[in-house]
Amino acid sequence: MATQSTSSMTWDPWQPAPYEQTAGAPLLMHGEVSNHYRGQIEAEGVQQVLIALSPHGVSVFTALERVTGRIGDRSGSFVLQVSGTTGGGTAKATLEVLEGSGTGELAGLRGTGTYFCDNPGPDGNATVTLDHSFE
Repeated sequence: MATQSTSSMTWDPWQPAPYEQTAGAPLLMHGEVSNHYRGQIEAEGVQQVLIALSPHGVSVFTALERVTGRIGDRSGSFVLQVSGTTGGGTAKATLEVLEGSGTGELAGLRGTGTYFCDNPGPDGNATVTLDHSFE
């Protein structure tokens, strides 16, 4: 049976760095960001992000993040695969716990979720929802 956990997520200011640019095409960037989860998920995460920023200011991103802390009364770590978009003053993403990535009391964790942010700047915050269960 799945349980839903909700938290707020804030992040440290960060600046992605361009790694490839072609005139008239999306700018490709990479960045590392530290995330802080507060609520039913109490954790810290380090995320490696790849971003394609269109000339119109809309971006698509994908990331892997190791999250270390607790969900409810269980502690350990797990890896999230993140896929999302930004534009029009919002950011949204889907989340998936990588199978087999849980450690400690989070071993066997499975789950999917979302995050939504209406101020995706360098010092914004998001609402994270994770539907999860254990093997």
